[in-house]
Amino acid sequence: MALNGGIPPNGATHIWAKSLSRVVGKDGITVNSIPPGRLHSEQIDQKLLPTEESQRKWVAENCPAGYIGEPEDLAVLVAFLASPLARYITGQVIHVDGGARRFSH
Repeated sequence: MALNGGIPPNGATHIWAKSLSRVVGKDGITVNSIPPGRLHSEQIDQKLLPTEESQRKWVAENCPAGYIGEPEDLAVLVAFLASPLARYITGQVIHVDGGARRFSH
């Protein structure tokens, strides 16, 4: 069984963001966590899934959206959350992963 060393620190970051959102919310500040899924990047394209075949296989087995995301897929959420339109969204963990996450929490 392989363990992902990023899970405990990520969980701690989400808890910290939730707590911080409760402290600064009265000042009109929102705080959210956005854990990215597989997005095209140097790490994904050159190390984790370096071939078209490995990318197709991962998508077929893991991603209901049917493709690996682009950085822009995450950027549009960040831009929205930073806008006044998202003033009531705070303390949330919003996954940008094309549906790859298999858990609801």
